[in-house]
Amino acid sequence: MAVVRPKVTDDGVWHFFDGALQTYFVSADKDSFTSGQIFRAKDPHSGVGRSSTATPPYHIHLYQTETFDVKEGTLCYLIDGKEGKLQAGQRVNIPPYRPHTFWSDPESGKDLRVHITVRGGPNPGFDEDFVHNFYGYLSSRTMAGKGPNPFQMLRFLDDADVILVPPLPFSGLWRGVGLLWPIGRAINIVFGRIIGGWILGFPTRYKQFDDEVSK
Repeated sequence: MAVVRPKVTDDGVWHFFDGALQTYFVSADKDSFTSGQIFRAKDPHSGVGRSSTATPPYHIHLYQTETFDVKEGTLCYLIDGKEGKLQAGQRVNIPPYRPHTFWSDPESGKDLRVHITVRGGPNPGFDEDFVHNFYGYLSSRTMAGKGPNPFQMLRFLDDADVILVPPLPFSGLWRGVGLLWPIGRAINIVFGRIIGGWILGFPTRYKQFDDEVSK
């Protein structure tokens, strides 16, 4: 199935899942990148809690420190197994190797607007291209009534130095002995890079999600 480019407005806002998730460029330099993201309240793709389609998987960044800076609404997070909430004006820093995810608080009834900044690392990692391609592909498949191909998703994550937290029994023990992240890394390399990229030919970038197309 061919991927479909989402709506991109003249002010550079990308509308994924028919506008349930909107992203826009905030700033970037050689050391950091900031993405603005708006999660629409009460929408099944963005406003029904952790089960929302647009909720990032529970993951770590190998090299980048990530900051959530809430501008409007309420952000719920799971960081290192602990849940919490951030209100407008609050922020949290998440260093590399700390597992995390976040979602819009469905109880607030308000849209969540958050600036997400990543810093550091030898590679771009989580950048504007990653945001457009990861969510562009997921949105395209979802709105067509299809599920995403797991090899493609792992291909994106491997390229961005992002590792899913493996749902292993006794994961705390695996982490305690330093094996949880090597297992997650191996999953990325074997299933994302080798099978997804080298064998199945899934790309890390689609021309449909190239920012230059809209210029």
